[in-house]
Amino acid sequence: MKKLMMAAIGVGLAGVLAGCGTSGVAPDGSGSGRVVDLTTEYATSLSSNTATTQYAACDNVTNSTDATRSKSTQVVVEFVAAGSITSVDIRLIGINSGDNGKFYKNVSINDLKKLSNGNYRVIFDANSATGGLLPNSLNSQSIVITPVTEEPRPVKAITGQNKLEGGFYAELIVYTTSSQTPAFSSRNLRVIPIYTSCSLNGVAKPLKL
Repeated sequence: MKKLMMAAIGVGLAGVLAGCGTSGVAPDGSGSGRVVDLTTEYATSLSSNTATTQYAACDNVTNSTDATRSKSTQVVVEFVAAGSITSVDIRLIGINSGDNGKFYKNVSINDLKKLSNGNYRVIFDANSATGGLLPNSLNSQSIVITPVTEEPRPVKAITGQNKLEGGFYAELIVYTTSSQTPAFSSRNLRVIPIYTSCSLNGVAKPLKL
């Protein structure tokens, strides 16, 4: 059975910002970044405070109300950015498996949305039908970037079954017109747990496919 991994990652570029993710600064000072947050559309514990919400990734949602999304999880990365940025490398790293070199995407500056607070955001849709569930393996074909005109999907409360050991975090590299930053990540900020099966809370009947 094919399993799902979610992916999402964001790039943060910024010199002086308060955040818990590691930061990266290009050697020539042309750019910098720091991840502000890494979230998904599912959570095992919801809170009005994003920092205390326990986001999750699901291989399969057994009672999804949308048949096209039963094996998809949206991942959102918000980050701060500064400098002459051209693109960002986004890589999903498994806590147990490390980097297998397969879950990776280079995102153009044109596909990063600038928010009203000055931060940047990138949204991914990860599909379990085309990849493996982290921290096992994932194919880059399972990562689809959401257009910058779209907003993140509402976060839905779920009950997860069969939680895998580990989880995943985002690692980024920012490219500028003249250099690149060292890799920086969201590991100290948030690690997303993974469940092989999830059910939406408050949805009674399983979806008939």
